Amino acid sequence: MSKIIRFIARNPVTEYLRYLADLVIYSARYDDFHQGYLSKVRRCVLEAHVRVGECALVVDSRIGSYSYIGHNCVVHRTELGRFCSIAQGCRIGLSKHPSRGFVSTHPAFFDASGDLPWSFVDQKLFEGYGRVTIGNDVWIGTNVLIADGVSIGNGAIIGAGAVVVKSVPDYAVYGGVPARLLRYRFEPSEIAWLNSFRWWDKDEQWLRAHAESFQDIQALMRVSGKALDPEFGAPPTANFEGGQEGCS
Repeated sequence: MSKIIRFIARNPVTEYLRYLADLVIYSARYDDFHQGYLSKVRRCVLEAHVRVGECALVVDSRIGSYSYIGHNCVVHRTELGRFCSIAQGCRIGLSKHPSRGFVSTHPAFFDASGDLPWSFVDQKLFEGYGRVTIGNDVWIGTNVLIADGVSIGNGAIIGAGAVVVKSVPDYAVYGGVPARLLRYRFEPSEIAWLNSFRWWDKDEQWLRAHAESFQDIQALMRVSGKALDPEFGAPPTANFEGGQEGCS
């Protein structure tokens, strides 16, 4: 009987009906949400302007505004910031098995509540699941794998095919297997300014007005200092001895 129930739950017609139900529910709940064909979104919280590609699976996650997840991605237990670009084929939130101390890596010896129908223990002895935190304005290339418990900072880039097993700093470029630091995108002072300024929290009107300045960080820093004095704080006034305060 259990096999029959599983067959009914997983047959193509049922999968398509689930997709339609998700599409109706999330489209009504969230502003400008786009869900690709046969993708699954389960127990998620979404901000406005989110896109999930075809045949993707997103579970127990939060997705920030203007972020998109590509085709055939699997995303579990992830906090995804705003303006993130997740290319196709990524796997985010991979579970762990014990690799030190335990004689066996098989779940039957450390997890009584797993997906398998049998276990030789009566409690969970190893926590194989953790949340992934991804900042804002992060670009993750095609077929990247990200382990549970990893944090990826604001503005980071992860090269295609990388396997990320350790946390990634803000505005760092990582690549390889396992992923390692290749370079930083900006100077330390510029990174500090970006994290303080938090452009991804600005409204649409501000973003449209300043979009051209995003081609050069120095240009953005210059125009933002003038445009957002009341919000960000005006630059300190120069005080030249024997002269006037400020400069024109």
